[in-house]
Amino acid sequence: MLNQKQIIIEWQKAGLKENGFMFQDVTDLYELAVRNADSDEEAHKLIILAIRAAAKNGGKTAMSVKNNLTKWLNAGATTATKVGDYEKQSQQLQQPRSRFGQPFRNESAIEKFTPEQIAEQSKRLAKEDGFDDPEEWARVTMGKFRELRATRAERMADKSNRGLTSSGKRVVTRF
Repeated sequence: MLNQKQIIIEWQKAGLKENGFMFQDVTDLYELAVRNADSDEEAHKLIILAIRAAAKNGGKTAMSVKNNLTKWLNAGATTATKVGDYEKQSQQLQQPRSRFGQPFRNESAIEKFTPEQIAEQSKRLAKEDGFDDPEEWARVTMGKFRELRATRAERMADKSNRGLTSSGKRVVTRF
């Protein structure tokens, strides 16, 4: 076996489960890789890549490593570079496509507002509502919201008596 120590170190770094069967699992994985890979060195690289891919995808067992390895070998990726090409191609296939095969435009990042921009907007909204002080406007507005929240049940019950739904639309009555 070509440098089993390095494979065990990768196994431990990846946080995979260590038990009494770990060395047997590594040996089985290596035999599978050697049978299908181009050389012993490539088999070693494939096992390390499979361990890292399992850890990246949240796998914690030898089965997740074996699944990655068999997926690559079944796809014909018998070297590390072919595995890289296969993964790159599979990532491209997983990207969402629109109707005619063109990729969707990615949305722009969410804009983060600075405290100065927020203060400026508060001043503008306060002036629109007839207040000179944004803090007073915020206090009055929050008071109104609290009042509306407190009287919501009454208002909703009252609307049904007047023939309106909870959203304020007229109830259809049959004759």
